[in-house]
Amino acid sequence: MNRLAFALVLFCFAAVWISPSVAADPPKVAGPYKLLAADFTGNGHRDLVIGFHDLGLLTVAEGNGRGRFDHRAITPIRPASGQGFADGSFNLATGDLDGDRRPDLVVGCTGRFVMVARNRGDGRFESRLRLPTESDAKGVALADLDRDGKLDLLYTARGTGRTGDLKTGRLHIRKGLGKWMFGEPITLEAGISAYYVETADLNADGFLDVLVPNELGRTASYWINPGRSLFQSKPQLKRQVVNVSGFRINDVRARDFTGDGNLDILTANWSSSTVSLFPGRGDGSFGAERLMPAGKHCVFFAVADFDSDGDLDFAVTHWTEDFASVFLNDGKGKFPPRTDYKTGLGNYGVLAFDANGDGHVDLVTANYRHRSTSLLAGKGDGTFAKAVTVMRSFKLTTEGFSQDRSSR
Repeated sequence: MNRLAFALVLFCFAAVWISPSVAADPPKVAGPYKLLAADFTGNGHRDLVIGFHDLGLLTVAEGNGRGRFDHRAITPIRPASGQGFADGSFNLATGDLDGDRRPDLVVGCTGRFVMVARNRGDGRFESRLRLPTESDAKGVALADLDRDGKLDLLYTARGTGRTGDLKTGRLHIRKGLGKWMFGEPITLEAGISAYYVETADLNADGFLDVLVPNELGRTASYWINPGRSLFQSKPQLKRQVVNVSGFRINDVRARDFTGDGNLDILTANWSSSTVSLFPGRGDGSFGAERLMPAGKHCVFFAVADFDSDGDLDFAVTHWTEDFASVFLNDGKGKFPPRTDYKTGLGNYGVLAFDANGDGHVDLVTANYRHRSTSLLAGKGDGTFAKAVTVMRSFKLTTEGFSQDRSSR
């Protein structure tokens, strides 16, 4: 080998060893995980914000009010260091935090932090706050708990009990002070694996109470809000639970399913593939569990009146399956056997709203394993049309984020 050839080989070896090239690495591709619907772009129609569990970005798909959603913008999720990208996001919440009449965003992020972001009005978001958490920030919510006209911030630190993690989850509640400011948190023990945050008035006193499902347990936790005294010194907040016969409680919703004017509790029980309904008594307590088979690995709910009969129905997604299940209410909290509708594989997040402007409630599902987002158009009678793909996934390459045209 001559000197020139030897030098060239040595140079190439050194370059690879000192600074490994990532150009040849396969792109990082992830499917959509959770969804929000609101008019984020100001065009008068509901758009979608899509979060990805394994990819550090949020995307906005702009709706045209007729069932079409077009990619509008990407917002990277960066860790506190400002370098690189977070691995992804969990749950999402929206509300106007600065009084500009645009829906802003709160994101529970991998890497143990909550991101509070300002809506720029063009489909992009600007991070304003990063709040650290002691465990994965699974649940987030915005609600005016003390009725002072300002949105308060709620979020959970998951707490799985595993090595290196909290033994149990925590719920943090911060008083909204306006203009991106929040008070010091009220921190509450929230049971094993605090997963999602729901707010609803469980005891009909005019103040929103708080619910959290325990994803690695057999309970859904709830706290009755003391009202205007919530953020005064030593608030009286006692954790109560409904005991679920299923296991891995992934989602909880509080709605009046039985038609008696009281809010009931609905839970999605992942491991036992069941749904539980606990009839509310209107005073913050609940009756005996009504258990329903719901299909394998049911995870998240969308609640709406699908058949236009005046009562609330619900749909539930399935983490390992390629269908969403619809349950139609008889008006008294009893549900005939479910109807399944094909979606992409591994549907997780789900929304119910009129996406195509025909006056009927539609379903939109985030298909994590299929790497797509689907629309199932409602017919107004409790049935739905065949799912159509309205958005593909995204990937991260050395050149940045781009839409994954190979998504199935």
